[in-house]
Amino acid sequence: NSHLIKNIDEKPIKIQGVISDITEKFDLEQKVKESESRYRNLIESVPFSIALIDQGGKVIYCNPATEKLLGYKREELIGNEFRSLPVINQKYLPMMLKRFKKVANGEILPPFDVELNKKDGSLIWIKYQTSLVKLGDYFLIQAVLNDITERKSADLLIQEEIQKLKELDQIRKDLISRVSHELKTPLVSICGGSELLLELFGSDIKEEARELAEMIGKGGTRLKNLVDNLLDVTRIEYNKFELEKESINISEVLQDCAEEMMYLTKKREINFQLDLPDTLIVNIDRVRIEQVVLNILTNAIKNTPPNGKVFMKLTKKKEWVEFSVNDSGIGLTREEMDRIFTRFGKIERYGPGLEYIDIQGSGLGLFISKEIIDLHKGQIWAESGGRDKGSTFTIKLPIS
Repeated sequence: NSHLIKNIDEKPIKIQGVISDITEKFDLEQKVKESESRYRNLIESVPFSIALIDQGGKVIYCNPATEKLLGYKREELIGNEFRSLPVINQKYLPMMLKRFKKVANGEILPPFDVELNKKDGSLIWIKYQTSLVKLGDYFLIQAVLNDITERKSADLLIQEEIQKLKELDQIRKDLISRVSHELKTPLVSICGGSELLLELFGSDIKEEARELAEMIGKGGTRLKNLVDNLLDVTRIEYNKFELEKESINISEVLQDCAEEMMYLTKKREINFQLDLPDTLIVNIDRVRIEQVVLNILTNAIKNTPPNGKVFMKLTKKKEWVEFSVNDSGIGLTREEMDRIFTRFGKIERYGPGLEYIDIQGSGLGLFISKEIIDLHKGQIWAESGGRDKGSTFTIKLPIS
């Protein structure tokens, strides 16, 4: 930087100059220019759309991918305010303007999905991400647009299929509930009628007729149990499965269940043992807990070979009571243990040496049992060493 020095007669006498080292400033400016050049080269070549918008909302740049995405030439977009562009779907404009202002003030916002209008009149879904960038002395809004139309179409198709499945599932629930209720009344008549027939005339009718009446009664009872289970599942699905709790001696409940199972243990020649305290008071729904215990005992007895053992034990542990049923039967594999508490998780086991297993049942008993225990805020689980190593079912219930 220099200037001319004159005397009082306005004659030049010397030139005075100041020399400043601007190497660092020059290098910095060069780096900025190089950085801007690299940025421009980068966004020119990326496969997704990028646009730059100034603080006034005017589009000052868009890359070639934007032309391909929207169908407009760059000169049709650059120089216009983005709010007036035909690509903008008006229902999203208020949200886009609001986000624009926030980003311009330095806020960092997550991307969002928006529909845009292509030049050919079609609509596309894009994921719209905006951020504040500095180029030279200016702060600009960088908009990155990714086409997600195919993904959105797939998502909509999935949602439609999910809705159809929900509707079908609702029809299934309603049908099961209706059919189950319709079956219940005649089944009570069948079971009660066959029982009354045997009670009144059992000694007077022929052996074949008595066996037929017994078969009708057993079949009716099995079908009634299935209907009861289906109704319970329906109540669970409709969140109408409720408990009627009372303070009760659970030892007495387990003792009654054990006595009810005595006929089956004798019939199958099972060594059945109990270890129960005299009194242990808990707050439970007696009918539902009996349902769980009878189901577990029945499974243990029916899956244990003749001369096998079934052992039921009840203990108190601080705030909980814990009772378990252990058997010396066929046991459970890891895959079977993953299934047994699921709906219709019945395990089919056939083959030589497995003739003692009673395969009758719907596969709903343990599913319902788990729901009952869950409603009691308790836990139920199974343990087994594997095939032919027996199994143990354990239940924990809070005392209060």
